[in-house]
Amino acid sequence: MPSLTRVEAEQRADLLRVTNYRIDLDLRPDGPGEQAGPPATFRSTTTILFSATTPGASSFLDVKAAGVQSIELNGALLDVSTVSDGRVELKNLAADNIVVVAAEMAYSTDGEGLHRHVDPEDGETYLYAMSFLDAGPRWFAAFDQPDLKAPFSIDVRCREDWTVIGNGPAVQVSPGHWRISSLQPLSTYFVTLVAGPYHSVYSTHDGIRLGVHARKSLSSYLDAEAADIFGVTTACFDWYHEHFQVRYPFGEYHQAFVPDFNAGAMENPGCVTLRDQFVFRSAVTHAQRGLRAVVIAHEMAHQWFGDLVTMRWWDDLWLNESFAEYLGHRACTEATEYPAWVDFGMHRKDWGYIADQAPSTHPVAGNGSTDAASALADFDGISYAKGAAVLKQLASYLGDDVFFSGLQAHFTVYAYDNADFRDLIATWTAAGAPELDGWADQWLRTSGLDTIDADIDEDGITVTVRPSGRIARPHSVQVTGLDSGGQVLFARPTVLGTEPLTIAGGTERPALIMADAADDTWAKFRFGKTPWTNVGDVVGRIAAAQTRVVLYNSIRDAVRDSELDPRAATEIVLHAVQNETDDLVVAALFDYLLKTLAGPYCRPRQRAERRTRIAEVAGALLDRAAPGSDAQLETARAWIAATDSTERLADWLDGEYVPDGLRIDTELRWAVVSRLASIGVLDEDAIGGELDRDHSTAGIVHAARCRALRPDAQAKAAAWRLLIDPSVLSAYEVYATAEGFFVPDQHALTEPYVTRYFDEMPGTASHRSGWALARVAVLAYPGAATTPETVRLAETTLRRKDLDPGLRRALVDGTDQLRRAAESLSRYTAG
Repeated sequence: MPSLTRVEAEQRADLLRVTNYRIDLDLRPDGPGEQAGPPATFRSTTTILFSATTPGASSFLDVKAAGVQSIELNGALLDVSTVSDGRVELKNLAADNIVVVAAEMAYSTDGEGLHRHVDPEDGETYLYAMSFLDAGPRWFAAFDQPDLKAPFSIDVRCREDWTVIGNGPAVQVSPGHWRISSLQPLSTYFVTLVAGPYHSVYSTHDGIRLGVHARKSLSSYLDAEAADIFGVTTACFDWYHEHFQVRYPFGEYHQAFVPDFNAGAMENPGCVTLRDQFVFRSAVTHAQRGLRAVVIAHEMAHQWFGDLVTMRWWDDLWLNESFAEYLGHRACTEATEYPAWVDFGMHRKDWGYIADQAPSTHPVAGNGSTDAASALADFDGISYAKGAAVLKQLASYLGDDVFFSGLQAHFTVYAYDNADFRDLIATWTAAGAPELDGWADQWLRTSGLDTIDADIDEDGITVTVRPSGRIARPHSVQVTGLDSGGQVLFARPTVLGTEPLTIAGGTERPALIMADAADDTWAKFRFGKTPWTNVGDVVGRIAAAQTRVVLYNSIRDAVRDSELDPRAATEIVLHAVQNETDDLVVAALFDYLLKTLAGPYCRPRQRAERRTRIAEVAGALLDRAAPGSDAQLETARAWIAATDSTERLADWLDGEYVPDGLRIDTELRWAVVSRLASIGVLDEDAIGGELDRDHSTAGIVHAARCRALRPDAQAKAAAWRLLIDPSVLSAYEVYATAEGFFVPDQHALTEPYVTRYFDEMPGTASHRSGWALARVAVLAYPGAATTPETVRLAETTLRRKDLDPGLRRALVDGTDQLRRAAESLSRYTAG
């Protein structure tokens, strides 16, 4: 199906004004969609009122149906056979028009359109709709683009024991008949529906009715987590109301935790959908609850930035995501018990740094998305993390008064409408922001990552910015000198520009210069002639977690740039993690050690030895961790993932010799089972036995990963077919299979599949699309096959002209990481 182009969207927006959508859905199992076995389709009838600025002109409607029964335009039936590539041509439009489309729509299993999930624990059916980015026409007919907003009403006929929620108050008209009416006009990609026997918990705050919802099999877990979820929700509402001075505009506020969800969450006005892994089934750390809090705050920020005021075209998607990313982390830090900037630096910035140095890098704003499909590829670490970091710089430069005054004006002027980058610049300028065009040229209309180098010699200190492109960017930072014990000797706020900053030598020579100790800017950092081992010695002694994160990011980046031997990086990180006090950072460092330094950046023959070294450190930290502490849980997870001690792992499964305070609950048990499966101890029957113990949605996904992890030729062949062939499995099972396939320490077994990946993965575009297509390609990418031959195979595939845009982006980014790892191993020949 063709992807909507920007030119087509502009032409359609010039011609049409949409007045109203009415959607009638028949979701009853005995309705028209019934077939042998579970229903594959449902009946959807969409009635759209719209006007045309030029009577007699033509346009088109989007509908991606299993079958179209009838199309009626202004009382005249159209030939349904003319529906082509998901479009209906509408000719000879009147000034005022009504179009009615009756169609059979297919339920999805890939998390887009109207997704249908049968809970394996109790057999109950759960539905939710995901309309982003262009999936709305998979369940209703629409003029599907962000700038044709309209009110929606949805009538749903379903089982009488179901409840229904959506973008507005849901009213039960009669048993099994619900009606949802949006209070305000919506873009089509925001429209959602959540239907089924969901378990719900309700509250009220500041006049806003709040609801949280999950499958019945998760009811006890949702009940246990509801207080924390509501606490974060209410604190963030208060923060946004105070800073935006515009009340939440969409009535009730529901948060539905739904199965098989592709993204972390989706900001549907009034009815946010989130992945149901956030309803924790097992013990989690305070940091993990903090990650959930950030997601809640992020999606709530979207209710203003994205939902109330929406971008005109995907080219300005940063107006949604960068703002939600920045404001979500800030609101979470200032209003809740979960400070979020360490997470932002450790996880989100590293994600963005990788994206901004890849061949696919693009500006934060104006990224040139010519069609919707290419725009989807740019929902990445640049649009999220880099944009948020740039906004953090801008807020510091402007001050909160000007920064938020401009946003308040923006919400008022463009409420329930669309706006673009120029509109926002204008409202900020009117609020008193100076020279924003220059700032935008420097930070938003360019790509790439500057390098800031801080060197120490006998004469003093020199801090230099090396621009990534032709435009020099100002960096508002705090240059800080640290002694060998990590203590601050001096801190100097400054704006770094084209001229080097020099600081004359003082009475006490610092051991390390931090050019951005507070992690305030967007750059990568180097340390002149200071050895990396010195950096490693100091990092564990620094009190401020955000400062330590800057150093960890520098280490990771230097490895990617082949400036730091992965063997040396392994020892530096292993030394640092033994002194690290932030559990979120500990988890991230062990993840880096196992997935990167003992993976692509290690020769296959040395991976087992490096993994053993990691297991030794994790085991020592586990032994000294306080019983029942977050540190104990994180180091236990790391030890499980690294160890080859099958005997001790088996003991843990039997409940023997488990450290005091550590409980082998459901998720930790699956971690043990996964490691045993990867080593080759557990066969298919043993995995099936574990699934019998936990025959839940999550258990099925874990079992799929375990089957793919088994170092067995038949297991790998079966997993490969799931990755390449059409399947009725949920997207999550396919993702888990992809995660378990190319395991670094199974190099010899999976080597024949490396060529097959590049030969066969492009063909999956014939039966996958959107998020699922790219996600499988990313997760299954053979990044641990770190050889020049793999790089050549990848480059040959990328020269193909028929690659789907989302798949091409996945291959471009995966190949960049592969190439970097191969270059590192080539440079450090014994690495």
